[in-house]
Amino acid sequence: MAHSWVQMFDSEYEAFKSYAQIYPDDCTLLVDTYNVLKSGIPNAIKVFNEVILPLGHRPKGVRIDSGDIAYLSKKARKMLDEAGFADVKIVASNSLDEYIIRDLQLQGAKLDSFGIGERLITSKSDPVFGGVYKLVAVEKDGEFIPKIKVSESPEKITNPHFKKVYRLFDSNGKAVADYVCVHDEQLDTQNPITLTIFDPLATWKKCTLENVTAKEMLQPIFRQGKLVYQLPDIQQIRSHCKQQVDTLWDEVKRFENPHNYYVDLSQKLWDIKNDLLAGLQQHLN
Repeated sequence: MAHSWVQMFDSEYEAFKSYAQIYPDDCTLLVDTYNVLKSGIPNAIKVFNEVILPLGHRPKGVRIDSGDIAYLSKKARKMLDEAGFADVKIVASNSLDEYIIRDLQLQGAKLDSFGIGERLITSKSDPVFGGVYKLVAVEKDGEFIPKIKVSESPEKITNPHFKKVYRLFDSNGKAVADYVCVHDEQLDTQNPITLTIFDPLATWKKCTLENVTAKEMLQPIFRQGKLVYQLPDIQQIRSHCKQQVDTLWDEVKRFENPHNYYVDLSQKLWDIKNDLLAGLQQHLN
């Protein structure tokens, strides 16, 4: 339901009544066109009683799209419960993002779901994904020759060579680091291992991980132009995403000052990178 639907009718009640007659089994009413507590919720309750229930259905919900949503949701919940509609869901919308949703939850808002629109599709806080394609190796006579792109900004210098990625999990099943290495390097993925990793931009920062389990992350999608991967459906993608996020510690997932998740290079890959940089510098001099 849109605000324009409500505005088309002579009254909010008539708009709700018409909508309920069309969608009796999936009726969620937008209650903030005029006044949530004095008009929207009372008219919704009236239509639920006069239209939805006589047709043998239960109303689905109400949606609040403006105003003090935390306050309005609490008052609306009380009104709906007292009218016998404790099962009716309250949906919030209105330019919501993860920060507003967190604040609503902290305020004890009585909300069952959130309608996320432009803040989801535009990613306001980080609108540009800084990912670009860079050549990292060429194959010559069956051998991979590493290549590098140099920049004045250290973080923009590419990591050369054909690579693989291992994710390291602690004994609690939580991901602690990603380990990027050359394609021919191997970690034991069957048994717990001990591995020392270091920050590739500050190599003196080292950490020895004990009793961690390694999992190789990259999977081939195409080989020689042919699809060799079984594409998951949307529910499988959602489930996989949730499972992966659940492997992260809460300290990594917090909004404010999150703990850095380590993505480090193997010693072999780091040596190759620095040899290429040294060789290039010598050539330029």
